This record gives sequence, C-alpha cells and structure tokens, in this order.
Amino acid sequence: MILTNARILTFDETNRVLDSGSVEVLADGAIGCVRGGRALDAHAVDLQGRLLMPALINCHTHLYSTLARGMHLPGPPPPDFPAILKKLWWRLDRALNQEDVYYSALTGLIDSAHCGVGTVIDHHASPNACAGSLDSIERAFHQVGLRGATCYETSDRSGRRGAHAGIRENVRFLERVRPGALVGGMFGLHAAFTLSDATLAACVEANQSLGAGFHIHVAEDRCDSSAVRRLCDAGVLNEKALAAHCIHITAAERAALARHRVNVVHNPQSNCNNAVGIANLPALFRCGVCVGLGSDGYSPRMWDEFKVATQLQKVRTRDPRQGGAEAYAALFSGNREIVKQIWGTAIGRIAPGARADFVLLDYQPPTPIDSSNLSGHLLFGVSNAPVHSLMVNGRWVLRDGRCVNLDEREIAEKAAACAKALWERF
Repeated sequence: MILTNARILTFDETNRVLDSGSVEVLADGAIGCVRGGRALDAHAVDLQGRLLMPALINCHTHLYSTLARGMHLPGPPPPDFPAILKKLWWRLDRALNQEDVYYSALTGLIDSAHCGVGTVIDHHASPNACAGSLDSIERAFHQVGLRGATCYETSDRSGRRGAHAGIRENVRFLERVRPGALVGGMFGLHAAFTLSDATLAACVEANQSLGAGFHIHVAEDRCDSSAVRRLCDAGVLNEKALAAHCIHITAAERAALARHRVNVVHNPQSNCNNAVGIANLPALFRCGVCVGLGSDGYSPRMWDEFKVATQLQKVRTRDPRQGGAEAYAALFSGNREIVKQIWGTAIGRIAPGARADFVLLDYQPPTPIDSSNLSGHLLFGVSNAPVHSLMVNGRWVLRDGRCVNLDEREIAEKAAACAKALWERF
C-alpha cells in the first residue's frame, strides 16, 4: 500500500517535514520507502493534503476507569490522595466483574483511537474478577486494533490471598504473550506503600524467569515518598520498568532513577486533579532520565497531557521559558524510546523499518511549518485538529472518523448498561 499526497511530519532523526509526500506500507505492517512528492501508482491512497504523523502513545493509563465517567461519589469529597484511593478507586475496582473489565477496555480504547492514540499501556485492577481479566483486556485491544500492553496491579490491600492472585494473573498472562505481539505484558504492582517486603520479594522471584518490566506508581503522593530506594533495593526498578509519576523524590532519588535507567511516566492532568503536586521535569531530564507521558486514566487525549505538561512547568518555576522542550520530548521522544526499550518495537517515526502506526489529521497550517517551528504548530494547531484516520501496524483502525471493524453505538449502549449496574453495586 502507498499513501500519498500528505503533508508528512516524519519525526525521524532530522525531524523532516514533507509538504507533499508518500509513504510505502509493507505487507508485514512496516514502513518501506518515505519520499517527497506524489506517488504515480494508480492504486495509491490519496490523503488529499491532510497531515500525516506517527500515532500518539499513552505510556500509563487505567482503562477500567472508563466506566467511572460521570459517576456520583456519595458524601463529602475526599480531602487527600489516600482518601481518593479508598473512597473511589479501590471501591470501584472491587466492584468490577469480567464484563465490566471488557467493556471498559473496549470503550477506553475506542476513545483513544478517536484521539489519535495508537499505543496504550494499561495498568489494571479488579480484585473480585482477577483471574482472566488481562485476557479480556487483550481481546479488546485486538478488536479495536490498537497496539499496547497490560498488567495486573498486585497489592496487599486485599490481603495475602489478593496479592497472590495478582501475582498469578501477571505470571499466567506473561507466560503466554508472544514476543513481538501487538499486545504485550508487564508485571503490575500498585505502589510501594501498598506492598509488603514479602510481597515485593515474591513478585521479583515470580518474574525472574519471565524477565518482564515492572509497571508501578512511584512517589505520586507524599504518602509514598522514599519509594525509589526501597524499589531499587528490591530489584523492581531497572531499564524495563515503568515508574509512573515520580513527583515526591529527592535529587539523590532522581540520580538513582537515571543510574538504573528507569523509565518515568509523567501524568500531568491526573496529578492536577488529585492535587498531589507537579513533577520536576527539567531536573529529571538534566539527570538523563528517560521521561514519557501518560494519562493515568484521566483522559484519552494525549494532546491535552502535552499542553498541561508544558503549562505546569511554567507555573511551577514561574518562568515562561520552561516546560515546552521537556513536554515535547516526553510525548514524542520519551514515549517512543520507552516502547523500544521495553518491547523492542520501533514506533513513533515515519522512517523505513519502523512500524506503520499513523494518525491522519485535518490540519492546514496557516503559517509555514518546518523542523524549526514544529513544536509551536503541534502545541497551538495540530493538537486541536480533528482526527480523520488512524492506522496501526499497517491496518486502518479509523477511517473518516469511524472505527473500521466495530459498531460503536452498540458497544456504547452495552457499556452504559454495564456502568449502570456497576454504579449500583458501588
């Protein structure tokens, strides 16, 4: 397949912008030739001058939170982060059944596709529907057609039996995931403050033969400060680990993250919503930490995360020069490098040999666009443009704003019925 007549943002090593270009998509879902000019092939797909760029990546989210949208929380609002966990999220995930798990993932992934996100890294919990839950999420990924990974959030908050069930679900899923599969796995942990030393040790031991990366919340709130040293000492944090948040950390802990080559994921909108603080992105970058961007279940719109990440650093430092470079690097370089580091998959570039994960946008720039001013166009223009189509691994997921293989209305109606029953149980 050849895609032609598109303005192409390559995000290759020189950040080329092709005002009118063509991309070859090979049968195995890889990118072949990328060149300027229109293709002469009569069978080429004419993109009608729209903007083509790599599909976005969400490096940390909770798909099960989709069915909480609009849910009423009885009583006074929780005053702090531990209360939010206890009153909302830990009650919600205990109420989930297998059907909820499936439809929350399905609708969350459809929403992600409509936002131009081609890769989603999920972190799941459903203590009363644990066994087989990751299979339900994987099935949703395949039905929508997105790339990604999932894991089960192991924790001691449901007791020893619940912790062991989480370990078993992670191991079971990881043992059957094929290398290079469209949907991969990680070993999920909640956070250091909900994991005993014995459970941490059991997780590390269970993962030894699997060699998977751990996916865990780190120092999101002050109640989880000092987590970095403990997790490093336990063997949890390394070059395959995803450490979400890393807000309440010291300079020494930042240095430790860099030394262990840990992948940190910034989740700015969720951090604002939970009032837990603002991660010091410039300091993480100065230390050489690989920093990516996620949503933590707040929204599927990674463009909004990009904007808020930029603005928060300006507010934090009271310096208008701060934030832009780090937010840009996190979304477009960090997320790409995280996927490459953990799974060996080359995405996030329109270059020969990378996977054909593209988003096609209705964006006609009113001013010149090239590699020197690309970040400004992304922040103030491209991020507001409607998503026309999405391709993942060489296959269309969205065409003309609609899912290719799914009846979205039927799925939304079934999800709403699940949500209603879930809210009643909650």
